[in-house]
Parts: sequence; C-alpha cells; structure tokens
Amino acid sequence: MVYFEVNNLIVHHRTYEGVETVLDIDHFEIDKGTTFGIVGESGQGKTVLALTILQLLQCPPGEIISGEILLDGIDLLKVSQRKMQQQIRGRKIAMIFQDPMSCMNPVFTVGKQMLDVIAKNRGLKGTEALDFAIDMLGMVRLSDAENTLTKYPHQLSGGQRQRVVIALALCCGAEFLIADEPTRNLDVTIQASILLLLKELQTKLNMTVLFISNSMGLVSAFCDRTAILSGGKIIEQGNTSDIILNPQQAYTKLLVEAASLSNKSAPAHSGVEVLLKVEHLKKYFEVSKGLSKNKQQLKAVDDVSFELKKGEVLGIVGESGCGKSTLVNTILSLFEPTGGDVWFEGQNAFLKKKKTDNAFKKNVQIVFQDPFWSLNPRWFVKDIVAEPIDAYGKLKGGERLSRVNKLLEMVGLHKEDAFKYPHEFSGGQRQRIAIARSLASNPKLVVLDEPTSSIDVFSQAQILGLLKDLKDEFNLTNILISHDLGVVNQMANKIAVMYLGKIVEFGPASEVFNDPRHPYTKALFNSIPKIDKMGMENIVTLEGTIPSPINPPSGCSFHTRCANACEACSEWNPYPIYVDKEHYVSCILYEETKEE
Repeated sequence: MVYFEVNNLIVHHRTYEGVETVLDIDHFEIDKGTTFGIVGESGQGKTVLALTILQLLQCPPGEIISGEILLDGIDLLKVSQRKMQQQIRGRKIAMIFQDPMSCMNPVFTVGKQMLDVIAKNRGLKGTEALDFAIDMLGMVRLSDAENTLTKYPHQLSGGQRQRVVIALALCCGAEFLIADEPTRNLDVTIQASILLLLKELQTKLNMTVLFISNSMGLVSAFCDRTAILSGGKIIEQGNTSDIILNPQQAYTKLLVEAASLSNKSAPAHSGVEVLLKVEHLKKYFEVSKGLSKNKQQLKAVDDVSFELKKGEVLGIVGESGCGKSTLVNTILSLFEPTGGDVWFEGQNAFLKKKKTDNAFKKNVQIVFQDPFWSLNPRWFVKDIVAEPIDAYGKLKGGERLSRVNKLLEMVGLHKEDAFKYPHEFSGGQRQRIAIARSLASNPKLVVLDEPTSSIDVFSQAQILGLLKDLKDEFNLTNILISHDLGVVNQMANKIAVMYLGKIVEFGPASEVFNDPRHPYTKALFNSIPKIDKMGMENIVTLEGTIPSPINPPSGCSFHTRCANACEACSEWNPYPIYVDKEHYVSCILYEETKEE
C-alpha cells in the first residue's frame, strides 16, 4: 500500500471578485522513507497544499470541493479537528515552516517551547524532558545545547532558528515531514548544512519528506521524485533526474533554465574613472556583556578598503553576520564610522558640510532587501516613488506626477499603479516600485541589498534583467549584496568576499568564480547545489559557525573552520596578497607561494 497519496483534490478560494481554483490535483503519491519535491513559483498553490494536508487551510475563504488525502490509508480530509489535533498533527505529520521566526513564540525561550511540545507529544516531564530536548538539539547539530535552551528566538541566527524548528518537529515523533521552503533566505553554507541534516535525519529515522521549493537546484540535490505545480495543477512528475534531464512541459523547462542561469557570468568592465573609494573603513559597536556595565567592542567592519570604478558592479558576498550590510550602511553614513574615509567623486563623503552631504545622499540611493517593509503601507505609490524628488528636487504638481509615471513605466509598471497601495502588488512588483524610487533622484550609485531574496525565480530573473537594462541606460554604478552567488555571478564585475568584518578575497568576478583562491571562498562555492550535479554527495558543507566578532580568533579569523589551516595561521596577521593585477587574497598559503 502507498504510504501517502493525493487524489482528485480541488480547492477553491472565494473572494468578492469571484471564485478561483487554487488547487486541482489529479494524483501524486509518496513511498515510505522517500523524499518528494513540489516545485513551482510563488502563487502556484504549494503552501495551500501543505495547509490542506494538515487541515490548517482557512475556510472560508478557502473551500475544499472534493478529493482525498490518504496517509497510511486514512483520509485526512475526513478526520475530525479533534483527532487531527490529538493524533495527527505533530505525532504523525510535522511541518517546517518557511520563516522560523513566524512559527516560534518570541516571548518564550527555546527550552520552554521545546518542553511544551515534548510534554504534549511524548508525555515526558522534568529531567527526562530536558534530557530529551538536549538530545534533539544535539541531533540537529546545535553546539552548546544547554545554553541554546535558555535563549529566545531573536538571540539565534537564521540557521540556528531553522535547526530549532527541525528539532521541534523531531520532538513530536512525526514520521511524515512537510518542509515548506526550509532554506529560503539562508546563506549557501547554512542552506547546504540544513539540507544535509534533513537527508541524514530522513535516513536515520526513516522519515518521509514532502519538500516544497521554488528552486530546481535544491530539488535536484535533495529529492528522489519531483512534481511540477503550475496554476494549481501538477503538470509533470517523475524521478527527479528524468524531470531535470528531460523536461517535457514548457514551464518545467523554464524552471530548469532559471536554475542554470547562475553559470552565466557578467562581462568584465573596462572603466577607469574611480567613483567610490573606501579607505581603511572601520565600524565598531560598544556592547554590554550580560548585566555587566563593562563594554566590549564588536568589530562589525574592520579595516576595509576598495575602489569602485564608474559603471562597475561590485558584489559583496559572505555569510550572515560577516558585516556586509554594516559596511554598506557605514558607507552611506547611516552608521557613524569608527575610523577610515569614504571618497565619492574625489570628495570626502564624511565631511558634515550640508551642501556636500546632500549631494552625496542625492547621488547614492539604496534598494532594501524586503520590498514590503521598506515601502510605507499608508502612502500611494506616487508618493513613495516621489520621496527623493521631494527631498532633492523642485518638481511640483503635474511635473512631479509625470516624473513618477515615467519612472513606473521605466521599471515595467503602469501609470495607473501610481494611485495604488503597496499591498495591492506582488513581491516582484513591490521590488520594482523600490527600484523606481531609488532612481527618482537620478543617482550615480545604487546599492542593492539582497534585491531578489524575497521573490520567486521568475520574478528574480525579471528583476535582474531590469537592473541590467537600467544600469546600461543610465550608466549606473552598483554595489550588490547577496547571499545568492548565482545572482552575484550574473550581475557583478568585481567580487568582495567578507568574513568576520574583513575582505578575505577581492578581484574580477570571472577570476574569483572560476579560480577562487581563499579557502573560505572555495567553501562558499562548493556549498551551492548545482543542477548538473544531482545528489547530496555533490554538496560540501562548511562546518562550524562564524565566531563572535566581539572575541574573534587570533591570527587569521577563518583558521578555526579552515580545512587547510596550519599552526602558523593562529598567529599570522592577514594582509592582501596579490595573485593577479586586481585579484588579492588574505591567506598565509599565498604568502608562502609568493616567497617561493
């Protein structure tokens, strides 16, 4: 008998505009102990399917018209809510949600939340429950489990929170796991470790996994079988290797192609005029240690220098906590620098003369990571886009609206959109609005902070195409921050790899991607699932986490995680060693090569 299957499932969504069919699935099945992938872009019904399986779909506006969802021969759609709550959810089926912060209670510690789940599903209390919680955190490879239990969710990193959510699922004792985009918005190294962890737990505990994703690259590494969901329908399904190597449907071919785009590099840039020059920039924060009044220094950005020529795109990559966003915020004077200088068009950007300061702000704009939270929900789009015009321009009335309409059309929106609110748009459209706003003051440098992390693969491809077109049309210079190395490879002419507040490798994008030198850079690239190399055996993880910038390791800060570390690394003072004209790396291995 098949372990899990869905038959003739039809789900409607009723609104004042009418009835929409969000799911119309004829059939798919999952064998016990295997991994089944559901792939599709945003809005295709993936999460609706997961919620329907667990009877968590909000009805109304949702409405289950027909169908059956069988788990071990039991039709979940016919099970009472009481039985679902007491016997199915958690004990038989557990779910890993896309955003761990949204499914963890921010006012309770990790320990409190885990002990509640253990008491309910395992019947354990006191010391037995505590020991079991520690074992579960150890199983998901969280170091210092006892200390983790005392922390609140906001005190953990994204990867640590995701591991806690997985541990909560394991505490339930579930044999069927639904993973809804479990690695979205995580760094490539953390993403790889989470995927390997899930695969290891699946094998060890004989779990069955329904893996929901919009990335064919992740599915190619993780899933045994895959189904493509488009418009609420499964248009193609089969062995993952067959789907990727021989896709039959046009939509499937587009998904495979989108996953392959990361292999296409941006061309080199031949500009000579330096637009931005950063010299020995430092940003330290004073932080307290617990309840003590003694202050410690957190070195978020520690002696960073680079040049950016007019028309270039600099990609800044590295794990969360390495200092990417702090570096950019300090350059933009959103943070007061601890030391160093920033020169823009030959002028010191840190001079606090009002005229110079306004000119710098007008010429340097930023597109933030989350297009929903960076747009005022109470303003019309016309006022959001016109905000820089109001600050630095003199346009009023009809001229102001005409400028806004032109900007909206420039980013692929309609002039009628000017009188709508942000919530009336999709994620990709909201990002277009944010890009239009950044262009309103005719800037020379636009900073892009994770511009595609919150949108699906097709919207991502469209946004990247738009950014390239706008760059060429206005001769823009860009700084691109991203944890998606495929995005950086497509966009950037130069790459800066950051680790613990320092640049460990810098150079032309083609050289850094094709011939990475620093062990950390190599580890980043090896962590990316590649669609042409299917299977988890082709993913290499970087063990350990970034050390605390309050108390960094001596010598080379990466030596505690480096597979090539030697005894001298703990004492060596890193400095740039040029391996090519514009390509440098901070690693003792190349100092020895240079001496030879």
